[in-house]
Amino acid sequence: MDCLEENWLELDWSPWVPFNAPREFWYIQKAPGVYRIRPDNKDLLMYIGETGQSLHKKLAGLRQTLRRGDLMPWSDPYAEAPALWSWWVEWIADRDAGTPKLPAPGNTASHSQSSSDNEEEADDPEPVMLEVSSAPLDASVSGRKGMERFLLYNYRQEKGESPLCNFGRIHPRYRKSTTRAEGHRGGKLANDQQDNPAGFPSITPLEPVGKPGDCDWMGLEWTEQKSLIPEHAGKVSEGAGLYLLADAGTQDILYIGQSADIAKRLPGLCGKDWQGHEVQFSYQIVGQNVLPHNLKELEADLLGNYYENFRKMPVFQFQKSR
Repeated sequence: MDCLEENWLELDWSPWVPFNAPREFWYIQKAPGVYRIRPDNKDLLMYIGETGQSLHKKLAGLRQTLRRGDLMPWSDPYAEAPALWSWWVEWIADRDAGTPKLPAPGNTASHSQSSSDNEEEADDPEPVMLEVSSAPLDASVSGRKGMERFLLYNYRQEKGESPLCNFGRIHPRYRKSTTRAEGHRGGKLANDQQDNPAGFPSITPLEPVGKPGDCDWMGLEWTEQKSLIPEHAGKVSEGAGLYLLADAGTQDILYIGQSADIAKRLPGLCGKDWQGHEVQFSYQIVGQNVLPHNLKELEADLLGNYYENFRKMPVFQFQKSR
């Protein structure tokens, strides 16, 4: 499958490295870039991510965060860790029903021991459950995040769904840990509790139709563009959906977004500093109640297709004030 190959989308991917084989972790590059995580013996990806720090440092830290099978990790500094842990624990339980001790995907050495880039470690003898592959990327923050969205977009087009742990998804029978500062540890739901909606299925990928800014881009029915002023923004339809902000003169897309409440979101953007751009908006209502991860998936489809066309992100896409 293309998404698992070492030449996926022409990036310089490392070999697949088991989480419990620290000696092989030297294949992971000591440079910023993107990475992908898969379960052993399954033709799917669990997570696609990017980092501005050393890939080796980031992923060595992640594997150590996942070393305990009895305790879900916090959602910081590795936001994907709780979700990865939830699936790993369930797979172990399914495979080793009745076994009291759970093996870990990472080495059981202390964090201080494993985080050193200079220390040799012996391979963990436990069965492999998670593997990682990484690719260095010499790019800006926007460039790395753009490539991450491009990878997610291509994966969704290939597989018809998202990686298990992207977009805030988690195993449906688990609740996610908060940050360490918030102090609420996640874990498995009680038998009488309903499934976590964050574990519900992916939404169908958007169809790559037209070009960014077209009225039918990605198979959607975008509204006519209107000036981003309270008079127009206050009249948008209610519901959850997607929106585009574009320069009124050049028609260049400035921002691609999603919101659970478009009618509230767009008026709130009217007072932003758009650095001299005269901004217009258009939108597409997806539904009245749409799961957060489904909205994020659709947004990623748009961003990935935009990157495919222009090899960059909209100018305001990753500015925190937006």
